Amino acid sequence: MINFHCFYIRIKHCIMCAQVSSKFYATIANCPTARIIVIGDEILKGQVKDTNSYYMCNLLYKCGIKMKKISVIGDNVEEISKEIRDASNKYTYVITSGGIGPTHDDVTYEGLAKAFNDTLHYHPRLVDIIKYQFGINDSSSLAYKMARIPRKASLKFGFNPSTGKPNTYPYIVLENVYVFPGSPVFLEKSFQSLYQELLSTDRRFIKEELFINAWEEVFVNALSAVVKEFPNVTFGSYPVNNCRYFKTFVTIESDNKNDTQKAKERFYKLNPTDIFVNFDRTPHIDCITKYNKFLRSCSRRSIYEQALEKLRQLYQNFEDVSIHIDGSIESSIVIHLAYICKTQSHFNNKLQVIYFKETQSVDLEEFVKEMIDKYSLAVYIVEAAPDERINKLIFMQPHLRKLLIGKIEEMGKNEVNRNYNNISNAGHTHTQLQIYNLLHNWTNEDVWSLASSLYLPYKSTT
Repeated sequence: MINFHCFYIRIKHCIMCAQVSSKFYATIANCPTARIIVIGDEILKGQVKDTNSYYMCNLLYKCGIKMKKISVIGDNVEEISKEIRDASNKYTYVITSGGIGPTHDDVTYEGLAKAFNDTLHYHPRLVDIIKYQFGINDSSSLAYKMARIPRKASLKFGFNPSTGKPNTYPYIVLENVYVFPGSPVFLEKSFQSLYQELLSTDRRFIKEELFINAWEEVFVNALSAVVKEFPNVTFGSYPVNNCRYFKTFVTIESDNKNDTQKAKERFYKLNPTDIFVNFDRTPHIDCITKYNKFLRSCSRRSIYEQALEKLRQLYQNFEDVSIHIDGSIESSIVIHLAYICKTQSHFNNKLQVIYFKETQSVDLEEFVKEMIDKYSLAVYIVEAAPDERINKLIFMQPHLRKLLIGKIEEMGKNEVNRNYNNISNAGHTHTQLQIYNLLHNWTNEDVWSLASSLYLPYKSTT
């Protein structure tokens, strides 16, 4: 195979923030490739959000598979057939999601059959599943459409990792095409089987991340140099807005540990050492050691110790307590300190958090999901107008007695009450719920001293 050395630099000037955005690419040789085809008119119309691609890309990357292309197409047999046929000839794995239900516009199997000059038939195993496991005995039911698949296709059940038993319903494979449902609940459960199979190989990408407190123009020449010097390594440069910890992060990636390490060392040598930040993406790991190290170096130690002691008192009964999460650094601090308290006390309970959902905010929702995964949180979503939030919260969580918030003294008491809809002064119907402001005597400097030392995550609103 000819090894084409490619070098691509994209520079986009952003006048508003006066910074340069660049991406640098090189070839990772001999990696299996993948293409995802998302099928559904509802995706194209914006009626349903596609989360499946993000989910699958993340897992495929962990298997050492290079995702090359994602396309979204409508419920059209001819278009599905053409996309699958073209993709099958170009990529190692072709994965489809959507269009395999019982309704008239579910035509993925028809498009799949046409792509490989095949015909459809009612697969006896699928017929039995629909009949005996789904309890649908009427053979004229539209549900049986889901059993009508290409004759050359095979069924892959895989195993449920939590039970060790085969999954109830399979995914479909025809040559190098893997067909999954569009519903995220069913896709994620089914896709885990393929993921475990692909993960069993020894293919992996070796990636390093460097965090830099400088804009790209400072290190762009050095980055250009290492791209040319290491043609089998992929480099990426990503500016970040409104982050107090760093301005840009650079990724260095290949399928060879030695290549990645050498490229990283070379990039370090070509730049001033003081631009690099020892950023920690996992502040929750070994959190007690990191927290104690911070305490030894800070001048306002008592502020932090008092907050942690208050949390120990409040968490005498874990089921009574929840934390308001809103993406602010203050709420992240409360969650992190509560996590330290939980870890020190060796409790197995999950920390409970409340998320008041007002408007659609994809970025904030993604942040909340990140925090749930990172800190193993149990989240309760309350969708209600501001003046109805507490009533609905109490209805959803009648056992809740304490709601923890994080607001600093510089905001002032009136602003805290206004932001929380005067819930601390609520009437008799709310007397069962007490509001505790853990950071009421903190200053802005106190907040960022802790946050910057531990690199706590937050969602900037500016």
